[in-house]
Amino acid sequence: MIKQLIDEALVAHGFVSKRELDTTSFYVRESGSAIRFAVVHTLDDLPDPAELNNLINRLAPEEFLRNPSFKKNCDLICIHRLDVLAEFKDHEEEIFAIEEDPHFYKKYVLYYSSAEESALTDFTYNKLVSVIADKKEFLDYKENPLKATQYSFAAKTFIKLPFLELSSHQGNLVSLRQQAAEAVAEAGLNDTYSTIQKVTDKNADDFIKKMIRNELENIQDRSL
Repeated sequence: MIKQLIDEALVAHGFVSKRELDTTSFYVRESGSAIRFAVVHTLDDLPDPAELNNLINRLAPEEFLRNPSFKKNCDLICIHRLDVLAEFKDHEEEIFAIEEDPHFYKKYVLYYSSAEESALTDFTYNKLVSVIADKKEFLDYKENPLKATQYSFAAKTFIKLPFLELSSHQGNLVSLRQQAAEAVAEAGLNDTYSTIQKVTDKNADDFIKKMIRNELENIQDRSL
């Protein structure tokens, strides 16, 4: 299921499948003279980066290997399942070792939990895009980022894979001036805000001195 979602994401972004193996898929996207490659590979464990590079080199189509852009302009997307998201800490060094390896491919390890996989049953890439755009889901995720949800997987996917694009959503924008006025009113600082709005380059020094003087007087009053 997870690999299928990433395959759909690549196709949605103009990539064409060139080779499908049990655990590895090879894609290419051409636009004029520009060319970009992608590999989706399922990891049962977290191997040494050199071992991983050698494996992908052996599996790659001959037409990829002949292209000088393949190894320097290829995204290797490694999918790895954890029992629970908290296990990430136990494998953090191994994951970073793969992602930071400078040889051959640009590598990304997209990890997910068993619970996330269950939450994504019958899911599609289009549904993933809808979930990541849901503000309520985002706020829930901020409160509990280790909770296994559709959004937790969607967030990792869009963070990890730099070529994925989000559609812009038009909405009713509230001006910064109005937002500031509402925040000031809520904090009970309308008088102070009104005074600050009257500050200019010419009276700024006098205004600052006055604020300091008033604050010192307030401190003295509170100490009495």
